[in-house]
Amino acid sequence: MDNKVTVTIYDDLQCGDCMRFNAMYEESLLPTFRGRVKFIHRDFPLPNHTWSKQAAVIGRLFDEIACGLSAGWRTYILNRIKTTTPETLFDRAREYAAAAGVEPDSILRGLNNEKIAAAIDANIREGHARGVAKTPTVFVNNEPFIEKFTLAEITAGIEKALTQTKPVAIVTGASRGIGRAIAIELAKTHNVVATYRGRLDAAESLAAETGAAICQCDIASADDRNALLDFTRKQFGRLDLLVNNAGMAQRERNDILQATEASFDELINTNLKGPHFLTQGAARWMAEQGGGRIAFVTSISSYTASVNRAEYCISKAGLSMSVALYASRLAQSNVQVFEIRPGIIRTDMISAVESGYEEKIANGLLPQRRMGESADVAKTVRAIADGLLDYSTGQILNVDGGFHLRSL
Repeated sequence: MDNKVTVTIYDDLQCGDCMRFNAMYEESLLPTFRGRVKFIHRDFPLPNHTWSKQAAVIGRLFDEIACGLSAGWRTYILNRIKTTTPETLFDRAREYAAAAGVEPDSILRGLNNEKIAAAIDANIREGHARGVAKTPTVFVNNEPFIEKFTLAEITAGIEKALTQTKPVAIVTGASRGIGRAIAIELAKTHNVVATYRGRLDAAESLAAETGAAICQCDIASADDRNALLDFTRKQFGRLDLLVNNAGMAQRERNDILQATEASFDELINTNLKGPHFLTQGAARWMAEQGGGRIAFVTSISSYTASVNRAEYCISKAGLSMSVALYASRLAQSNVQVFEIRPGIIRTDMISAVESGYEEKIANGLLPQRRMGESADVAKTVRAIADGLLDYSTGQILNVDGGFHLRSL
């Protein structure tokens, strides 16, 4: 895997503090962070230590025989610092070689290896360039931990670095329903900024469950949209994924001949204008940083006429065109844009008519005869977030149990 967190360890094999750190490393840090962090050891023998540089040479000779033997040698010799002298160092090498099944003379013959000595000198020069003067000195990326740090301190430093290198996702309308399921799924791999409009209690429970950062945002408000992007910049400094999920149904279902302009304006502002212009700001940011991904959660209502929900259908149809426009414009900037069209999904938005939908599904409305769940949409977002669809920008992803199919 491509580890974005590197822990570089400058150590001296004649150093008591290095012995303490090595135990910390083997017993805790390596088991905890293996696979997530790249650990690099650098030889840094101190000039006042009489046999540490020779011990470093021996370690490298062991590694030339078999990868991993030098790690065992490091532990072996560090645990015997107090009983090792320049005269007994070679006895220690013979002991370890015998235990490792290595011919001791093959190690001792290489003690004057100029190439290995030069590599150790290069480690020392590199350490000096980074300001290393004591051992152990450990850099978590570029943050130094020097000599007598605790396990808690170095662990916190690594966890902080891992958090800073995780991708960042904004999920609008994340306090409940489809948005909540998406936020929960993305929190496994991303730093999530989850927006809510009025349900602070639901947002706080999401934050407690996932660690998501929450931000109040009325998506219809330009000030709130700008504040959301500013909040994300200050918290994380980057944006890798925007999920335009926030939306609303009309407050009353009225026949198109009775629907009001007030209801039309409210839905257009929330369902279309809001995500369209939030995407504009996010897209500029993503283009500046070299790429990103954007998902719009629309609806089967973008192409399905419901005459008692005209304003909702029009808002979603417009959002589908917004997807096509942004996908076309942003492809050159390495920003992929997708449309997710959920069908009949079990959320509180349809709770009042859920039983009617269940009956229609049972009677054949959907080829797959079950109602969709929020998790079905979240799994689709997961595929986008993981880059599995990066060559499919502009794609419409129907999450509808086959509703979009036409059959005779």
